[in-house]
Amino acid sequence: MSINSILGDEFGKNLLSSGDTLIAELEKEGILIFNSFLNSKSILDLQNEAKELKPLAFSSSSEYNVYVSEYDKSFSDNSPRNRIMKTTKKCISCDLIPKDSVLKKIYNSQKLKKFFSEILNVEKLFPYEDSLSSININYYDKGDALGWHFDNSDFTITLLIKNCVEGGIYEFFNNMRYIDGKEDYSTVEKILDKKIEGKKIKSDDGDLMIFKGNKSIHQVTEVIKGERILVTFNYNLTKGVSLSEQSRKTFFGRIT
Repeated sequence: MSINSILGDEFGKNLLSSGDTLIAELEKEGILIFNSFLNSKSILDLQNEAKELKPLAFSSSSEYNVYVSEYDKSFSDNSPRNRIMKTTKKCISCDLIPKDSVLKKIYNSQKLKKFFSEILNVEKLFPYEDSLSSININYYDKGDALGWHFDNSDFTITLLIKNCVEGGIYEFFNNMRYIDGKEDYSTVEKILDKKIEGKKIKSDDGDLMIFKGNKSIHQVTEVIKGERILVTFNYNLTKGVSLSEQSRKTFFGRIT
């Protein structure tokens, strides 16, 4: 099975696009969305695969502040710096995904890694050293959500396998970090207090997204009806990196 046999026709055109144009767009907007990344057969195959794997998924609930960092005693508990956010979901680790899965075909494709590297303006992409973290299938059922936060990683690559019927909206504010060398706590507070709204993304089954979440605060609103299934393709810029043991325990319930 060649990589071209699973990609959507529309995305195939992007492989021929100018890398410089996409680099500039990602830098300006903080996000790139490739609609119909996969063809309809591949989407259906992945939906069926995710359904079969779901009984093996680990249920997690994690709490953190927007900056995903240690508590800062110089701020109050309810400050935008320390206020607690929450994420609930179920997750399948990479080692549970079949070797012949379309997901592993995508992740290991030299053609796609070269394409992603050019867009991200990096030399090379590497898998995680541990066996759990490179590809993950994330399930958001009714009541599940991803709370407001900035990512620690420079970029995120996700693939929406199945969108929910209601809720589960991706919302973000671009380029929010280190304004004049400082955190913009004032704007973050307005976001958390729901005084301002960010850009909302409408995604469909089979859409791929590249996002610079280290500078853009983002959330996924609570799923109200249906099920949202999202795959994360997790790469590193250097070889031999493992996800921290604490993160593996949180998301997978184990470290190996």
